Amino acid sequence: MDKKVVNWAAIHGRWRFEGEVARYLGPQPLEVGRPGNPFGISVSDIRFSEGTAETKVRLPADGSAERRIAIDTSAYLMLGYRALDQEYFLVGLAGYESSYIISRYVPGRAWIALATAGGRENLSPDVDYQLIVRVEGQRVVLSVNGIRVLEHVLPTPFDDAQLGLAGWGAGEVLFRDTSVSQERGKVFVVMQFSAPYQELYTDVIQPLSEKAGLEAYHAGEVFGPGVILDDIVRSIVEAKIVIAEITAPNQNVFYELGYAHALKKPTILLAEHGKTLPFDVSGYRCLFYENSIGGKRKVEEALDKHLKAILHE
Repeated sequence: MDKKVVNWAAIHGRWRFEGEVARYLGPQPLEVGRPGNPFGISVSDIRFSEGTAETKVRLPADGSAERRIAIDTSAYLMLGYRALDQEYFLVGLAGYESSYIISRYVPGRAWIALATAGGRENLSPDVDYQLIVRVEGQRVVLSVNGIRVLEHVLPTPFDDAQLGLAGWGAGEVLFRDTSVSQERGKVFVVMQFSAPYQELYTDVIQPLSEKAGLEAYHAGEVFGPGVILDDIVRSIVEAKIVIAEITAPNQNVFYELGYAHALKKPTILLAEHGKTLPFDVSGYRCLFYENSIGGKRKVEEALDKHLKAILHE
């Protein structure tokens, strides 16, 4: 269900808020006319990590007869914000001489373009553009006016941090009708599809994931045409959390686990007591369990605590 965003706080730059309208008015007073980074950031009271966020954007004209967009002016939805000096992501219009942009703020360095498309000369001033940003795990898709224009897999995940707006340049940027539609995150389970691991999945992992407000599934539950490895890679990218049962010496399981680690995905390892972990994963925390009624209760308690820790509950 869509929720309107109407509560905003200016963090950097000059802003004015009027109900469902937020206006970026330009950089901080001391930054006006100076070289540097003329930008503004405002944050909402919404914590967001999975689902859809959208807003309408209007960019200013440069005052010329050709009525181009004001130079260096950009507008973004901001994802994963915690503080000005910590990493966050921007998804929006007219950055880096491009029409469409996904960028990452790297603390102590700068904003880095992750993906771009089109030229900014194709955008028009004083025209409403509907930005729709869909987030599934680390996959971010940008649609503008109902047209899918950009997709990228973020290099790192972000948790339920604040949703925000960002403007760039000296011109006034108008944002209005900002809303979000939250969705449950997904738990992708990497495991061997045989007893007793299937029972661990159905009796422990699925119910605990549901209790945490998440949806658990594994590769055997991915249906449709295509290459199964591509489906698995996509599932890992779009997952909020990966759980890997690594007792059996299954090469596919370790391949999938390695990809999850490469994405810095929050990952929980499970193995039966007595299992000697391979060197590559021996340094990672692992939940060891016994295949018994008492062992089931203990792994339930431990897994529940791990899920809550990842979700910051």
